[in-house]
Amino acid sequence: MIEHEEYCVSIRESYKMPDRTLVGYAVTLWRWNQLDETWRFVSICDYLFADYNGSRRKALRQARRVARKLAGVFDCTNYDTDEEGMWQ
Repeated sequence: MIEHEEYCVSIRESYKMPDRTLVGYAVTLWRWNQLDETWRFVSICDYLFADYNGSRRKALRQARRVARKLAGVFDCTNYDTDEEGMWQ
């Protein structure tokens, strides 16, 4: 079994339903559940393009900034937009 940290942070694209329109990014704080042996989300914060004058780059920059700070607070790994290593 792989030893996991208790928490980790990732950034996902955020979509509007039902047409799945990309509207921003979501910073997600995950907590490892030892009973199920899987990650469960604890908190999600959205960074919408509309809040940054429609700029995807500015929204992603702010999401990355917050993800770095959150990873520092919880002393955990920041997977940024690449969650592959998290699910192994």
